[in-house]
Amino acid sequence: MHSLSPQGRAVVDELAERHGFSHDAIAHMVSAVTDGNGQMAMFSHPEFGGPGQWMQGGMLMLSDPLNHALKARVDALCHEIGERLAQQPDRLVAEADTAWWPAGLGTPNATGEQNGLRYAYFAQARRLVVQSEDVIRVHDTLDHRIGGIAQQQGSRSRLTLTSQHGEIDLATLPVISAGRQPPG
Repeated sequence: MHSLSPQGRAVVDELAERHGFSHDAIAHMVSAVTDGNGQMAMFSHPEFGGPGQWMQGGMLMLSDPLNHALKARVDALCHEIGERLAQQPDRLVAEADTAWWPAGLGTPNATGEQNGLRYAYFAQARRLVVQSEDVIRVHDTLDHRIGGIAQQQGSRSRLTLTSQHGEIDLATLPVISAGRQPPG
């Protein structure tokens, strides 16, 4: 989770008052939307109904899909955070998390983390980096323009991607490199 700047803490105070969520929930969502570069978020907080995903353009998934009032509140909050990040990208957070992906890829277009699995998507480089436990795999996204990433739960957790070609199972993308991350 990102550390908030003094301006970021003031924004959290304002958003908490207006949207009716706790400071902790708002700070969690600011961090999640920041990780998604203001365009998407993967989050898990009790006030948002547990785990969920948001993507600018209208996609919102909550654990309680029939709670339309909560969906509207979470969507409004995410949109506002995304707009603020577009206006003040470096002013809400004091420091970013340490990059865990290969340095040569630069800054990701989107990142996310859930249930011990995390990813970073690099649109221009056409790469998706996925870490599960201490193994990092770099995938070639081929000609796919990834617009959504979903983690399916069950006996085997897996990532499903959405692109201009529809849904893609991560297992179908070529692995460019794989290796273990040194213990932190």
